[in-house]
Amino acid sequence: MIAKALKYRKITLLFMLIAIIIGITNFIGLQQRENPEITATVASIRTLYPGASPDKVEQFVTKKLEDKINEMENILKITSTSQESVSSIVVELVPGTDTQQSWDTLRQKLQSAEGDLPDNAEKPVINTNITEISEQILHLVVERPEEFEGLRTLTENWKEQLRTVSGVSSVEIIGLPEQQIKVELDAAKLEKYKLHWGLISQALQNSRERIPIGTLDQNNKRLYHQLTGEWGSAEDVANTIIFRTETAGSSLKLKDVADVQLSTKKLEQKIFYNGKPAIDVAIKAQKGVDIPALQERIDEKMESLKPQLPSQVQLISAFNQKDNVHKLFSDLGKELLIGIIAVILVCSLGLSLSTSLLVSTAIPLSILIGLIPMKLFGVDLNQISIVALVIVLGILVDDAIVVNDNIERRLQLGDSPHAASLGGSREVGISILTATIATASAFFPLYFLKGNIGDFIRPIPLVITCTLIVSMVMSLTVVPIVRQWQQERLQKRSRNRIVQEKSARYPGLLGRQFYRLSQFYEKQLRGIMKRPLLAGIIAMAIGTSSFGLLPLLGVQYFPPAEREQMLVDIELPTGSTFADTTDTTAAIGAWIQKQNGVKNVSAYAGRTSPKFYYTEVDKFDSRVGQVLAIVDQRKVTTSELVSNWRKGLTALYPGVQITPRELENGPPVGAPIAIRISGTDLNELRVVSNQVQQLLHDLPGAVDISDDIGKAIPTVKMALDKDKANYFGVTEKDLSATLRLATDGIHASDMQLANRLIDINLYSDVALGNGNGKQTVENLLIPSQNGHLYALKEFVSFHEAETMSKIQRYNQMRTITVRSYTDGALAADVMKLLQPKLNALKLPDGYSINIGGENEERDKSFAAIGQLSLVVLMLIYIIIAMQFYSLTTPILILSTVYLALGGALIGLYITGAPIGFMALMGVVSLSGMVVRNGIVMVEFVEQAREERGLNLNDAIVEAGKARLRPILLTAATAVSGLMPMAIAGGSLWRPMAVSIISGLIYSTVLTLVVVPSLYKILASWKMRRSAHHGQHEVEQPPIDL
Repeated sequence: MIAKALKYRKITLLFMLIAIIIGITNFIGLQQRENPEITATVASIRTLYPGASPDKVEQFVTKKLEDKINEMENILKITSTSQESVSSIVVELVPGTDTQQSWDTLRQKLQSAEGDLPDNAEKPVINTNITEISEQILHLVVERPEEFEGLRTLTENWKEQLRTVSGVSSVEIIGLPEQQIKVELDAAKLEKYKLHWGLISQALQNSRERIPIGTLDQNNKRLYHQLTGEWGSAEDVANTIIFRTETAGSSLKLKDVADVQLSTKKLEQKIFYNGKPAIDVAIKAQKGVDIPALQERIDEKMESLKPQLPSQVQLISAFNQKDNVHKLFSDLGKELLIGIIAVILVCSLGLSLSTSLLVSTAIPLSILIGLIPMKLFGVDLNQISIVALVIVLGILVDDAIVVNDNIERRLQLGDSPHAASLGGSREVGISILTATIATASAFFPLYFLKGNIGDFIRPIPLVITCTLIVSMVMSLTVVPIVRQWQQERLQKRSRNRIVQEKSARYPGLLGRQFYRLSQFYEKQLRGIMKRPLLAGIIAMAIGTSSFGLLPLLGVQYFPPAEREQMLVDIELPTGSTFADTTDTTAAIGAWIQKQNGVKNVSAYAGRTSPKFYYTEVDKFDSRVGQVLAIVDQRKVTTSELVSNWRKGLTALYPGVQITPRELENGPPVGAPIAIRISGTDLNELRVVSNQVQQLLHDLPGAVDISDDIGKAIPTVKMALDKDKANYFGVTEKDLSATLRLATDGIHASDMQLANRLIDINLYSDVALGNGNGKQTVENLLIPSQNGHLYALKEFVSFHEAETMSKIQRYNQMRTITVRSYTDGALAADVMKLLQPKLNALKLPDGYSINIGGENEERDKSFAAIGQLSLVVLMLIYIIIAMQFYSLTTPILILSTVYLALGGALIGLYITGAPIGFMALMGVVSLSGMVVRNGIVMVEFVEQAREERGLNLNDAIVEAGKARLRPILLTAATAVSGLMPMAIAGGSLWRPMAVSIISGLIYSTVLTLVVVPSLYKILASWKMRRSAHHGQHEVEQPPIDL
């Protein structure tokens, strides 16, 4: 291959130029985003059962749906929450499952379960897009909430206009109360006319229903016929005829027995921006769209819409992904550029200026060409793919350095330019091929990691593998072609011959120093060869000693994200009203706005902020609030604020669960400490939950401790006397419906208004829950089947009790989850202290405790990485064994991996970085990087012995001397390429860079001793064994490249 490339070098360079042009075009067309897209293996199911208590929702809705869902295959877990009137179920699939097929099956299962649900339960609504995040969140800020109604038409128009923007998947208006036609029934008039609320509802439904007439042929024309007369206003609804009286021409209309008006539904979500009322416009992007380009299209559309905005309304862009993408690419781009410059400078230390520039061209060209297949694999430009380029930066020049150095060596031996280029490339060709495959083998198995973590890091193995292959091809084709051309050109210029000879002897800025170092190493190596066993033992002992640092290192799955956004979660005690939530959330937002370093504050009552980050989860509850603060990171970091805000807010609002926190990196985990307690009886579960919470309170570092069931709430239970109810002609349906009329209302029909459908809801003129006492409830009039009204107390008895506000289930078992955050301690350290205490707890029969949170996710990921590490080592072993036709040589070379692991631990300890997923990624990366030098060194020894007939000691010494400079240069380029990330790469990437850098430095130094020593020991043993058996080693024919 090399000979052909040199012979037809113009054709070779032409193909390379074409590949570069394709690469540039492809690079420009790659989509940009902050993080890789993660396949959604989670779906939510929400089912309304109006008026039902949590235990009734669990019994008649949640359990029935769970049973059907559990019939599906590939279900990883089912979690659910049953609370008043609502059942919420979350289904998570086994990673790697065909989601589309599974969601189709889920819909079929839910449809088949509808017949088993109560009559007044609504159809389950499935959402398979809960992982979608907002591309941009806009605030429409007003002075008074009354101004919202004037923005209704405007926001609806904006919603429709923004949905037409290419790349936008959906637009949501948040914080604007829905309109309704409110029909408030007059109980006294209903009794007068002996009307039942059901007759009113039926009359409204009949008036709304329109059966299509179809088409008729008239005068040779087909005409579509349509019945007109649909409602268009509240007045039209009010004029709906309920029934006609016996008096001719007289009829009873709805307005005769009810007050009908256009109003809004009860609002249970409120938004404040810097203390002022606001409405949100949340814009979500389609999958695979280029974020900066989409934002430009959105901005262009908004420019045309802004003139419609009233002058007193502020339009604020609270968040957009484009800003984060630009900052990310700016930071990582600087690291990449600094890394490239550093690699070029390092190359120039041991190579001449021309050759260092030649070698360095492998970086941009390998990146451009290597990214060509990325679109086929669905990889775009994001922080993971850019980091992959930073990781591979220093490795891309390794092959070019090795080839160039060997060509230089052949030139010094007197070969012609052609012979040196061809021979020098061929000598190292097989070892370079093996080393490249070995390095790629260390990364590529990561492609097969499943789940969210697999989706998150998948660009790393793809980018590194593709660019490494391109780098290898370039080093074996372009480098020898250019070196031959350079040398032929120099030979034609006799005046430069002296310069050529001088630079050939001491190439690079530190050429003379490298020469002296090689002489020193040669001397030391000859000494090592006299006592290889002692030298090998000492070197391995030094390497092993570093493993003593392992117990001193902390463990952290993923560090917090270093973003300018900071969240404060708020949850009020059970029994709190939405008004309480609104007041508390607004007050906390105002307090945060006054804190140092805070630029602006968005406060949400009744819900969390619209999902703007991939690890966040939407939450809706009347007792829930959240504050999103934007922090000026030039003044203060979010990590500095978490503890201060926790102390300040907890003191101001005792009894309110307030959790300041940073955004997460990696897969979504939630609270880092989560203890699941499962059983049957809620009271027993609560007792165990209190015990676990007390254990956490006693541990240092555990803060914001709570469970997900809340306190029991005072409840008035009504026991129906069925005999009396039958006597009075009152059904349970009449009873529950009347109570619903007096509280949340009943949906009767709907009406088209300004191109949107709004509900028509019935209400009683006696509203409960507004401070009315027990007497009001007892005397509530219930209609009977015979048209009479009876007081509720006639057939219902009342008694006070306490009930749970919600019932949680995990994999079809009632479960309470105790959660905790940490302050000043790692979650793993807190769990080490907690685990023995949990094991000592005595649980009732049938009850269990399981660990969730960071511990659960970390153990799964670490186990997967451990399995992949074994696969990596096995692949590398097989590759090396195939090249050297030996079962012992791979063990010798793999000893460098052991040394590198020890070096990684030293680096993590010195920098204070914990062992986490990214640090382990660095260790896996080291496996392929450090074996390269060992492979090339052993290959040189083998060639010296077989082709040149050198004895064992001379072969090892000559190979070591010849390989010293490229070994040091390749290690130095890899280190220099990663150094910017180690210094300024942030908490996510710094541990990985540190582990690679320290592992490379440590293993490189010890490899120069260990590999020659172990090779001498193994080769001597083989020679003695061959001599003993009178056999000779079988020589393998060389492979011609």
